[in-house]
Amino acid sequence: MKKHEHLLEEYEDAYFALLMEEVAKKEGERLEALNETLQSDPDAAVPESLDKRCMETIRRHFAHQQRRSALRKTGKVLRLVAVIMAVTVLLFTTALAVSEEFRVATLNLMLTITEEYTQFSINASEGTGGIKKSASNTDEKSEYFQNAEIGWIPEGFVCSENIYNTYVRFENDLGEFFYVAIQSGEGGVLRVDTENPDSIENISINGNEGLCIVKNGEIGVITADLENCLYIEVGASLALTVDTAKKISENILIL
Repeated sequence: MKKHEHLLEEYEDAYFALLMEEVAKKEGERLEALNETLQSDPDAAVPESLDKRCMETIRRHFAHQQRRSALRKTGKVLRLVAVIMAVTVLLFTTALAVSEEFRVATLNLMLTITEEYTQFSINASEGTGGIKKSASNTDEKSEYFQNAEIGWIPEGFVCSENIYNTYVRFENDLGEFFYVAIQSGEGGVLRVDTENPDSIENISINGNEGLCIVKNGEIGVITADLENCLYIEVGASLALTVDTAKKISENILIL
């Protein structure tokens, strides 16, 4: 019985397909005849003025699209230029001329700038001068880092995550946060997201040059401690303000 029903369904499907094929053929012939009639009827032609207006509208639309594309590309280039300018100022501040010691130390900080990021690299090879071994080689310890202490924590913030000697995060009841990350510069690099920032500025904190970046509702204060060969990063939610993030960075003591 099931086989009979299956064969019946196949027959109905095939019959329906044949009917639709015939309908489609007749409809195609009708439309083709209508098209020939319209083409031979002067009154059915699209007025030349309307045709020109339509073509002009199409050209304006595509020109607008091309301008938008060009503006996006130009804006991207200009934002990259702004980053390059900010980082260049970082390397050529007035403090550079203060002393030979500072000049040598500054030249040991290498930066690579791309559209997506800025890369910090400390040249700690022998003979470069001005750079000591990383402070992590000493024996002093603090609660969150070996050889580094967070000297000021805003009121109401408590530790919510800690990877000892690498990263610590603090939060308050309002969901605001900040974190401190310290990384050795010996043989390592630090990449910082500087693609399309809301703002970027060169900063100097405790004699350490770096960048302050605001992007996607977060603040990043990154400095290179050349004396101790360390990268120090303070990140914070925008509600804490740039000044607060800088103050936290200023109060990080290398033991």
